[in-house]
Amino acid sequence: MDRSTLRRRGAREKTRVAFVLSGGGSLGAVQVGMLQALTETGIRPDRLIGTSVGAINAAWMAANPDHDGAMELGDIWMGMRRNNVFPLSPWAGARGLLGRSNHFISNTSLRTLLERHIPYTRLEDAAVPVHIITTELKTGRGVVLSSGPTIPALLASTAIPGVFPPVTVGRRDLIDGGVANHTPVSTAIELGATEIYVLPVGYPWMRKEPTNALSMALYALARFVEQKLDAEVAMNRHRADIHVMPTLELPAVSPADFRHTGELISRGQKWARRYLGSAALQLRLERPPVSGAATFDPSPARAA
Repeated sequence: MDRSTLRRRGAREKTRVAFVLSGGGSLGAVQVGMLQALTETGIRPDRLIGTSVGAINAAWMAANPDHDGAMELGDIWMGMRRNNVFPLSPWAGARGLLGRSNHFISNTSLRTLLERHIPYTRLEDAAVPVHIITTELKTGRGVVLSSGPTIPALLASTAIPGVFPPVTVGRRDLIDGGVANHTPVSTAIELGATEIYVLPVGYPWMRKEPTNALSMALYALARFVEQKLDAEVAMNRHRADIHVMPTLELPAVSPADFRHTGELISRGQKWARRYLGSAALQLRLERPPVSGAATFDPSPARAA
């Protein structure tokens, strides 16, 4: 074995890989395809950081951080329906509109789904460290949960304001992590990652001209999230190798519509495979880790 091969192997052994998964409701199926492409290429996470639906996908992969785990996650997603996550209740909706409740939908169905599929009860028991991004309701600040009960952490990270109820963890009321940090690249840097794979869900409705109030609101939100991610990636380029998985040619699917799961998984996998097969990525994977990157802490960080 020549010296250049030994140097490349040594560089890879020192690399600490983090997967960062954003939120996006049913569009989280795109991440499943990306995870399948990453793991079939032999790329495995040393840490997973997730927000909202990305937190759920991250929690599953933290227990099964290989290709078989990614394929099984796809099977779970294929069986999901809207009522598993967003069961509509006229009574609950009326209570919300009348000001007698702070949410429209109970999180009971989602809790049942999570309890059925997440195989560990505490975050620190995952096979690889997993970090769940939430937002403190009172202050609006991001809170990273790295230990403690798993299901409450995931329910908090997915608690879309007004849709699901806030979740109390410790003494704090927490809501959807996307409010404070939709795609937490900086968190991965702080945890010591030297190689980061960002798994966004994309916002296909951004490619269409807004025609009504709802589409205008979705367009503005998506544009804000996209620009924030671009800025965060640019700010941290010198601290780690950051790879943002592409989200191209996705169908215009509502975040509450689970009828297109198979298509979303397939497209996420297709574009991730194309990206991972590019010569540019191979050069990044073979070069030494970025100098000055934070020291990697193998123990799960405590909640902020």
